[in-house]
Amino acid sequence: MKNSLTPLEELRREKDMVRRECEESEHRLSDHWTYLSDNAGSLLFQSTVNAILSSFGFGANKKKQQEETSTSNSLLSGLTAYYPVVWELVQPLLWRYFMKKIKSIFSGKKKKKRKDDDD
Repeated sequence: MKNSLTPLEELRREKDMVRRECEESEHRLSDHWTYLSDNAGSLLFQSTVNAILSSFGFGANKKKQQEETSTSNSLLSGLTAYYPVVWELVQPLLWRYFMKKIKSIFSGKKKKKRKDDDD
């Protein structure tokens, strides 16, 4: 007797293997996302500082320049990743600014009368 599996058993085994691989990759992605969200501020700050320093020529050799260009690319990708969050924070400030400007257009400021005026 051979110890071979039926096609249905093979599919079930492959399905279990794929399910375990998916769970592992989801766990790995959640760990990466947690690290990124916990350290986003410092990562963006460091990449910004590195980009600024390299633009002024501090500590830049060929290898470091290539790394810093990849860092500046990651800065851009980091900003695009956090664009919705930044937009949610900036949008109320913009609305307030524009509403004040519109109100100031339609309601002129009245001149304050001084006590020493002759009127």
